Amino acid sequence: MGVWEITVKDLRLILKDRGALYTLLALPVVFIAILGMSTGQLMTTHEVSKLLKIGVVIESTEPVAEDVYQSLSAIGGIKTVRIKDQQEARLWLQDGRSSVIVILGKDFDQKVDELALRDIFNMEHGKLSHGVSALDVQVQSGMEFVGVSELVEYVVLSAVLRVVAPQVARHSTLLRRTIDRMMDEEDESSDALAAILPPPPSAVKAGPSIIYQTLVPAFMVMFAFFLINIMASSFINERKLGTLRRLQCSPISPVQLLWGKTLPFLFVSILQSLILFASGKLMFGMSWGSYPLMLLPVIAMTSVSATGLGLLLATIVRTESQVASYATFLVIVLAGISGCYMPRAWLPVFMQNVSLATPHAWALIAYQELLTHERPQLSLVVECCGMLGAFGVVSFAIGCLRFRRREYSQ
Repeated sequence: MGVWEITVKDLRLILKDRGALYTLLALPVVFIAILGMSTGQLMTTHEVSKLLKIGVVIESTEPVAEDVYQSLSAIGGIKTVRIKDQQEARLWLQDGRSSVIVILGKDFDQKVDELALRDIFNMEHGKLSHGVSALDVQVQSGMEFVGVSELVEYVVLSAVLRVVAPQVARHSTLLRRTIDRMMDEEDESSDALAAILPPPPSAVKAGPSIIYQTLVPAFMVMFAFFLINIMASSFINERKLGTLRRLQCSPISPVQLLWGKTLPFLFVSILQSLILFASGKLMFGMSWGSYPLMLLPVIAMTSVSATGLGLLLATIVRTESQVASYATFLVIVLAGISGCYMPRAWLPVFMQNVSLATPHAWALIAYQELLTHERPQLSLVVECCGMLGAFGVVSFAIGCLRFRRREYSQ
């Protein structure tokens, strides 16, 4: 019996064990499906996930206030709703129907008329130094956005400026004459000014939600290392049935034996990752990044690392209770340290450095680079793959040494 025969035998055993297949393949898909239902994004086909709900109260009667509302509505990732008055808006904010409320006051048009170009282009020292409040605009955030209220105000200010800046430009005779010389029609003057300003919100296309670009790979890495539990249990069952001893007596080296025992789980782990990425695409519309083919070596090296660690654990444990306690401890602790439960960027710098001692962290770094950056650093991805491969090879080598000492010395 050679390596391939052992691999085929173990693959058949894994396929017959429906509980193990459910844990490795179906459970991760069910988990991220629940995640999708809890966020309301299951089976979404929208390019823009409207996560920020903004209620808008317009007390001004001038068209410019309506233009601001349309400018806000055009921003990707925002859902705007007209609200009758301030009292109703506060009720929407309290009961969660709206995450943010924006109130365009009665003096909004007057404040806009009082602006000069220097207030637009030198906001640090002009009338806009205090933000949108200088234009009689109020921005109130709900509890979930209190920590980023300044960012929300900046988004509102950007939408306001897209509408207000051309209005203010028309007040400047010098600028108007300059633009009229460049353009044949007066309406095109605003386009010339728009070339100076940032792109309009409607021109910025929001890609797939960054939530799923981060969470799906994180849980995928965590579930990849669930494999070590199944792998260690397989060795325990082989010992109990006596088949491991019979394999040791066959004309095959210990390394070949372990290769045959490890390859089936490597194939299953790769299949698990591919299924999870496909599920993320179908259920969340998540992107596979600018270089989708580069995901394959990361998937392969993560699986190598997981199976290597699984083999090492299999040579340490001797009973089913040890498998349950050791494997569960490793899966939970390593996932927590590395940043599978929350984005790595949220971890303190000290914990980010500590997490580099785990293969999970290197896999997460590679996935983050490929899935959340338009131009990923491929050299960093290659480095991460190298580290994952090193974790797997070292774990496999230590496992082989332990297996020889413990199994062949008996």
